[in-house]
Parts: sequence; structure tokens; C-alpha cells
Amino acid sequence: MEKFVEKFNIFDIFTMLVPGIVISCLFSISLSFKYYDIWKNYGNEKYVLFFVFSYVLGVVFQEIGTILDEKYLWKHLCGGELRHIFLSEDCYKNIFDTELAYKNALDIKVYFKKYINSEIYENASEKEKNALIFEYCLNICEMKGITYKADKMLIISEMSRSIFLGCIFTIVINMYLIFVCSYCSTFLYYEIPLLVISAIIFFYRKIRYEKYRIRILIRMFLIYVQQQTIEK
Repeated sequence: MEKFVEKFNIFDIFTMLVPGIVISCLFSISLSFKYYDIWKNYGNEKYVLFFVFSYVLGVVFQEIGTILDEKYLWKHLCGGELRHIFLSEDCYKNIFDTELAYKNALDIKVYFKKYINSEIYENASEKEKNALIFEYCLNICEMKGITYKADKMLIISEMSRSIFLGCIFTIVINMYLIFVCSYCSTFLYYEIPLLVISAIIFFYRKIRYEKYRIRILIRMFLIYVQQQTIEK
């Protein structure tokens, strides 16, 4: 068991295992009114199965969240994925708090001329240019080991996204138990508005920290290159 736990890194724990456990608990609470006897009759192996199931559930919800982000969420909220629009003049208000912060971020373009093939770059769309610059920025920051805070924001964002989806799916389960299975439990009725409030909180938390991550990453890159310039 110890070797199994050691194989997990921080990202796995907080973006897949922890959300998976939270979602499993939400599902279990709703389903326990109807299926608790089945759970009770299992032996101690049920606890191992619970953690395995939670991890798998965390992976599934992370993938669902990633697909929703790429296909729908950012497209409708901001006009595209954040890495595609973070330097676009007509979209900067979706990411940056002020125009000054946006103009400061534009300095990032200056440092990528030596990395990017100018002919290919000029023929690319604005979204492709932004995505390429972002990937270079991320890779350089990772190589220099200065992504800790940005990574922390990413973990919080993805964890919040999975729990948000878990709340939505739990609401669906409750509605199924109430209207299809005709299981009238007062708790299920009261739990639904609590889940709605929780879903809204985690949804906005996911959005806020994802934007914060972009701003932090850009700031750290600019600080790094400025320090390199001063040292030279």
C-alpha cells in the first residue's frame, strides 16, 4: 500500500484522487438511502475499492472537464481558450484586471523572436501565435523551475472544476432517485439547493484561478528575462 501511495505526485493527489473522493462521497450519500445494505455487506476490501473507484472517477471527471473547457466553456465565456486569447486586444479584459497589466504582458512578444521561425509565425492566425508564445513561455518557466505558484493555481482550478461537475452529477442522481425511483427523502430535496450553491462556488473558483494562473505565469516569465538582462 505504501509503494502504491508513493507513486502519486501532488498533481495526481489534488486533481484526481481528492476530487474523486469528494465526488464518491457525494454519490454515496445520495445513493446510501437506497443501496446502503449492499455496501454494508462487503468486507474490508470495500475500502480499497472505494479509493480505487475514487481515483478512476477523478480521472474521468478531469477528462470530462478538459473536454468541456476546450469545446465549450472558454469559447462562450471569453471567446476562446485562455492560451489562445491572452494577448488579443479585444479579449484582454477577460483575463487581465487592468489595461496596464495587459500592456505590460505584451512585452512578452519581444523575447520570442529568437525562438520562432518568423515566416511561419507571420502566416499564422492570432490564436495560433498566442498559443505558440504561451507554450514557449510555459516551457521556459518549467525549465527554470519558476512555475510553482502557477502550478498551484492550476491544481486548485482543476480540482474545483471536477468538484463542480461532481455536484452537477449528484443533482442528476438525486433527481433520478426522486422522480424515476420515486424515492421521497427529505434529505434529497434539501441537498439539491446546497449542491447548486456549491457548484456555483466551485465553478467561479475554477474560472478565477485559471485566469490567475495565466497572469502569474506571464509575470514570472517577464521577471525572469528582465533579471537575465540585468545580469548581462
